[in-house]
Amino acid sequence: MRLFRADGPLYEIITKFTDMVLLSLCWLVCSIPILTIGASTSALYAECFKMLKSEEGHVCRQFFSYFKSNFKQATLAWLILLPIGVLIAYMIYLYFFGMSVMDGAADVFAILLLVAAALYIITLTYVFACAARYENTPLQTVKNGIFIGLRFLGRTAILLAITVAVMFVALWNYTTMFIALLLVPAFLTYVHGSFILKIFEKLEEERAERECRDETERHKALIKSENPEKKDR
Repeated sequence: MRLFRADGPLYEIITKFTDMVLLSLCWLVCSIPILTIGASTSALYAECFKMLKSEEGHVCRQFFSYFKSNFKQATLAWLILLPIGVLIAYMIYLYFFGMSVMDGAADVFAILLLVAAALYIITLTYVFACAARYENTPLQTVKNGIFIGLRFLGRTAILLAITVAVMFVALWNYTTMFIALLLVPAFLTYVHGSFILKIFEKLEEERAERECRDETERHKALIKSENPEKKDR
């Protein structure tokens, strides 16, 4: 039966499952120092992009290769975002436990806090995928994450809804928490990557079309400058 053959669907499912577990473990190990979460998440996205295109090889070897090559860009981007996240977390704490001294400004504070937290979460949704796909300065990588998240706000909402649903199930009990440690990092990144990769391809296609139009305009301008006596009819 083809089901049990080496190129059959059962073998493919088992292989994908094993790869997900291995990638999740690689991500967990490399994220333990906290400061390296950016590099490990970027490497996870890079490998999931490969898997989505069926180009994956030895997943652990490729993961560590991406971890090394993206380390500087992704880590510095994470170091920009980490203190901002700590500050937002502190403001949330202040809102719930310290508003007695800010009664008059509580509503304004809550609105600003909501906007800041939303922008932060939107940025985190895309920034490490950007680091995995493109080579930029850390600050530009963060800016790209914000831009993409706001431009494709509908898809961002879907991704966040998926994340909340998966985390809800993962935190249901100790058993699901253990299973989540082995599967969720890679599985959730793979699902996110399936959306984000299409966004990247759309942006790249738009950029290619824009560059083609610009090149055409430059070519027309060059022809006009070489033949000033000819006028457009």
